[in-house]
Amino acid sequence: MSTLDHHYWLKDVIFEIGHAGKGIQAPSWVDGSTPLARHTLLYLAQGAGRLTVNGQSCGFERDALFIYPPGKTMSVELATEPDSELYVVSFDWFRLAEQTDAGRSYMRELSFPLEGRLQLSGSLFKRYLYLLAAGEDQGRSPLLAQQHLSDLLQILLQHARPAAANELSDRLRSTLDYMQNHYREEIRVDKLAELARLHPSYYSQIFKKAMDKTPVSYLTHLRMNKAKEMLLTTNKPVNDIAADVGYVDEFYFSRRFKDTNGYSPTIYTKKQDLNIISLSSPYTDHLFTLGIVPCAAQVHRYMPLVTKALTLPKHESEPWETSRQAFSDMQPDLIVCKDNVLAKAKAHINDIAPIVPIPWASKDIYTHHCEIAELVDRRQESLQWVDAHNQKADRIRKKVKASVGEASAAICVVRKNDLRMYGTRNIGHVFYRSLGMAMPDRIANVQAMHRIGTGFNWISIKPDEITDFESDYMFLVCETMLDYQRVLHLLETNSNWKNHPAVRAQKLRFLEWEKWIVYAPHGIDQQLEEAERLLIV
Repeated sequence: MSTLDHHYWLKDVIFEIGHAGKGIQAPSWVDGSTPLARHTLLYLAQGAGRLTVNGQSCGFERDALFIYPPGKTMSVELATEPDSELYVVSFDWFRLAEQTDAGRSYMRELSFPLEGRLQLSGSLFKRYLYLLAAGEDQGRSPLLAQQHLSDLLQILLQHARPAAANELSDRLRSTLDYMQNHYREEIRVDKLAELARLHPSYYSQIFKKAMDKTPVSYLTHLRMNKAKEMLLTTNKPVNDIAADVGYVDEFYFSRRFKDTNGYSPTIYTKKQDLNIISLSSPYTDHLFTLGIVPCAAQVHRYMPLVTKALTLPKHESEPWETSRQAFSDMQPDLIVCKDNVLAKAKAHINDIAPIVPIPWASKDIYTHHCEIAELVDRRQESLQWVDAHNQKADRIRKKVKASVGEASAAICVVRKNDLRMYGTRNIGHVFYRSLGMAMPDRIANVQAMHRIGTGFNWISIKPDEITDFESDYMFLVCETMLDYQRVLHLLETNSNWKNHPAVRAQKLRFLEWEKWIVYAPHGIDQQLEEAERLLIV
């Protein structure tokens, strides 16, 4: 962490210790089924065993250090040795939310900058663990214990870093990356083994175990999937595509393509029943609106779609939890995703099917719909939805204007410690684009610098800055119940919020996060209907 980040996380914070102790086994509440109630730190000073977090198991050896936030499930199995020594500390931490002459209020924080296994050199942190455990045993001052915990967390924030992945996995990953970047070239197994610093036979063995196919088969599938991608997204002739993926002989390429897929390259471009997987819930919504049911997909709860739901990251920083086998079992012809998860998808399943990304932030919902329709040959269905949606929006817009006139609206999302005022994209689409409601001047000025629906989503503000967003209506979207409580606190105690025109006129409306964060065709059709109910009394 930077010095600035470090300062931020420790500024205006207080701690509350739930448990601090050591033993030869974990406490009874670390049972693998009950979600953690507090942030939990584990350090194994002696012994060995296994740690399981949210169903994922790993080795737990001497000097292993882990930290996890509330909500995770965790179990620890240690070898039955008398010298096992496990330190466990659970705690809550609270950040100053508001300070007045009458007092201070604090909000509980559920996140922490570090998570999972940590690497930390030195022994000072062990001293604070010992002091915390000894203090609980001997009934020492709670304030002193809080200071020990604060010192311990300061060391972690300043010096700890995520532990390196298994070295063998890193070596294997380096060869996968090499193949993905050099698939056009002739690649021999001994070259890959050299990159991994392993004997060729051993390298082939661990590759087959990890990827369920040989290096040669993996490379062939990479090439064929890249060829499929070009067949779908370009007008290149087959001979050019063959050369682009590393085959000099077009006929040999076609034969390998058919051997791998069961049909020729020309048949692939004419297939009307492509088996599609969607890795991004908005694009699943687009496919559903076009009349296509993916064989597996990331979904949102407001889409009446029956398919195999996949647990997948929404952003590149989130973990990938679905196995390769789950994808290969579906035998997909095509995988679509947002561009912000493409790198992670390629790292895990690039050999299983062609992965076609649709740019997310740089294009709006209508462009998304058009590009996906073009990709799956559903242009007519796309035009039909756009026409029906525009007619629906026109009808509701006229009714809203007849009811509220040329009203303005401010849209505020409350997430953790952040207040976000939205423009014409995502949650703002229905109010500003579909219904034509006016934006607060400050949002309008920022929006004017961007193409409508692209690039700009929201700006972050401080609580008192709500005065810059006067409007006839205010729509509030809270991600969690804690966020909802936070905004209720602002409405009760902050004069700028209490005096906002929409609050004074009782034109404050709360929207459901999961419904309104959806930026996709079926989603905005539902949002339009709800906006009509909220605005026409």
